[in-house]
Amino acid sequence: MPERNETETAVTALCRRWSREATPLKGPAARMAFFRDRLPGLLRDRTLWRGILAELAGGGTAGEGRGEAIFENEVVLYRDPARVFSLRLYLFGPGDRTPIHDHSSWGVSGPALGELEWAPYRLEAPPARLAALPPRRLSPGDVATTLPLEAGIHRTGSPGPGSVLMVSVYGTPLRRLFLNFYAPEAETVRRVFPARLMRKRLAARMLEEWGSSG
Repeated sequence: MPERNETETAVTALCRRWSREATPLKGPAARMAFFRDRLPGLLRDRTLWRGILAELAGGGTAGEGRGEAIFENEVVLYRDPARVFSLRLYLFGPGDRTPIHDHSSWGVSGPALGELEWAPYRLEAPPARLAALPPRRLSPGDVATTLPLEAGIHRTGSPGPGSVLMVSVYGTPLRRLFLNFYAPEAETVRRVFPARLMRKRLAARMLEEWGSSG
């Protein structure tokens, strides 16, 4: 089983090669197609993912750790310095699912372990009246793509008694710094920021309130 440095070196080397190949491609569609072709092979690399899971199980961070992650089960493995893409993984226990949400970039995702449920939604009326679209069940090596913002509202997770390791590539993010989490039963939506950015915003707000109160 790879040691931490071996695993991280393998991920970094692969991502740097992907960056060199994807950077010249023009437009989001071309880059999405590139990663749609490349990601299935990575998902089938059981040795790599076993090494990363062993690092996490031993208390390590793997890759860049939480980084700018929003979800509690999210690990940032690599962020391209030129912001061409990022590589992230998500760990789901049996029956775990994300909230219904969007993203600020296109994405290509699939499972390296377990059966992943990919459930898309259509926004019928703002702010959060949604229609559920037919979900997909993905096996290791299968991938699904999502578009940014309202065109890509979805939920992912484990539909059964097994765990799921989901791996995602996300493209260059739009300037928006948050995700929308949707609650269709209440027809509400809330903005969710990365924890680091949320702390920064709250601290700035508190300093402002403190200053205004003397």
